[in-house]
Amino acid sequence: MNNGYPFGEVRHLLQDKDVLFGNLETTLSDTGDPAEKHHVIFTCPDAARHLAKAGFDVMSVANNHSGDLGAEGFKNTLKALESRGILAIGGSATEGRQEPVTLEKNGISIGFAGYTIGKLAISREVSVNRLVEEDIFRDIASLKGRCDHIAISLHWGTEMAYYPSPEQIDLAHRLIDAGATLILGHHSHTMQAIERYHGGLIAYSLGMFQFEPRWPHNISREAIMLSVDLEKNGDVGEYKAAPLIIDDDFVPRPAEGALGMEILDFLDEISRPVAEGRLTRARWFEEIAPVYMKMNLESYRYRIRRKGLFPLLEMGAWFFTPFCLKCYVGLVRRLFRPAPTRERRAPGQNAGN
Repeated sequence: MNNGYPFGEVRHLLQDKDVLFGNLETTLSDTGDPAEKHHVIFTCPDAARHLAKAGFDVMSVANNHSGDLGAEGFKNTLKALESRGILAIGGSATEGRQEPVTLEKNGISIGFAGYTIGKLAISREVSVNRLVEEDIFRDIASLKGRCDHIAISLHWGTEMAYYPSPEQIDLAHRLIDAGATLILGHHSHTMQAIERYHGGLIAYSLGMFQFEPRWPHNISREAIMLSVDLEKNGDVGEYKAAPLIIDDDFVPRPAEGALGMEILDFLDEISRPVAEGRLTRARWFEEIAPVYMKMNLESYRYRIRRKGLFPLLEMGAWFFTPFCLKCYVGLVRRLFRPAPTRERRAPGQNAGN
């Protein structure tokens, strides 16, 4: 984005929102110990001014890049957000996990909590909330009766996959049944289903926003901005998905005309089997096997180039894990069914890919 303001093209979509939430998938720090991983993401702390100018109220720091510059980088990130009046959820500058937080706008109170899958290369002097079911249910119980709505941010799922796993769907349903009203998912770098369930709303993954579309795997350029009406009585009212496209300059722009309709049609297409309960585990492995294998093979190649024999042995063992074996079955099953719409032409393919 050449150090310019990255949200100018979507300014009109961000305006007049009572509460604006986002997932901060970077470290806001100039210093710290880089993690030993393929992709380390960071930017200067002053970049938080762009988030404040855009109007963000709440940012989740519970994701797999929170520890990219170690404990020092994570503490700097929290300081940068705090200095701009942005509430960080999902992480703490102390050893203890962060408890849920609440905020109130226009007489409606919302409790927020954030969690992430995976292990982080970060010291124990800081804490990032892991996606542990018992913790989430305990946090929801602590918020019930204290606020009108409970919003749960989940950094989860399989990267590059267009469908949540049956386990994700089951967990999201149980969180709603426990008292959550809004589930905000991210991590896959793709859009995934939006589902109404028992009075709550689940967005399994919102897709990209301000991110480099060529990094690291020519990732999906299409995304949505989700607007939800939360009512005082705890009901979730109408919601609207505004289609976006991410340009080569990393800037999110509204997807207009035919492209915008195509993205929304695609969102409806991938939401339908989830909402109708037709996404079996066998079908899910068919969908995610190619991207899962590709992502992990690239990661192993990087580690083998850097460290030699040990990652090579690890890769050999990985090939025979139960998950990989199920992926092989999924790849075979794909050969005997028609290619899905997104493989014939994914939304946004005409927008600079």
